Amino acid sequence: MSIKKDEFTAHLLGAQRLHVQQVWEGFEIVLGFESRTKYRILDQNLNPLAFAAEQSSGLGGTILRQILGHWRSFKVTIFNQARERIYDVEFPFRWFLKTLILKDATGRRLGHLDERFAFFRKKFDVYDDRGKVVARINSSFFKFWTFDFRFGPNHLGTIQKKWSGILGEFFTDKDNFVVSYADPNLTAEVKALMLATCLMVDIVYFEDNQGRKGILGLFD
Repeated sequence: MSIKKDEFTAHLLGAQRLHVQQVWEGFEIVLGFESRTKYRILDQNLNPLAFAAEQSSGLGGTILRQILGHWRSFKVTIFNQARERIYDVEFPFRWFLKTLILKDATGRRLGHLDERFAFFRKKFDVYDDRGKVVARINSSFFKFWTFDFRFGPNHLGTIQKKWSGILGEFFTDKDNFVVSYADPNLTAEVKALMLATCLMVDIVYFEDNQGRKGILGLFD
């Protein structure tokens, strides 16, 4: 049974945890490079809720992906099992500090995330649709598998890459993440921003433009 748009929002509001799993396209395994990035989004019991897919396609999109990697401008769409669009996550072209913009299916802006300059850390500010900071991420070099969302003293949630062992990390492109929501008062929009951030974390920090993933991406 497919999850409709309003049902997905209701589920997101009640969710304590989501699993995000990267999906391989068949020819990526054979040719050894990536085309569109695609993901399954599952609930805490591993039931399918939604999918996400990069929208650049065709030969030109593949070539740009190989040359520019995550530095290029691109969009990832989150849609339910009935192929109804729920969210668009836009990644504008940036040479340096990263950003993403989250919009709903009507094009209404729900919020955005901006990276802040830092040495040996990953720092981000998360903004709602009015431009107000609703969360901050401050991930240290020694916790590069984990991205914590906080606002002041309050812990809002966590994105954590699931460790698959040294062989798995260096010989596969398939990544798995868990998005945990710690604050029961989080809005659906903030939870969706955290989900969008999870996609960014994988695309930006756990892959490079040749399809290799691992620790080296964290130095970008």
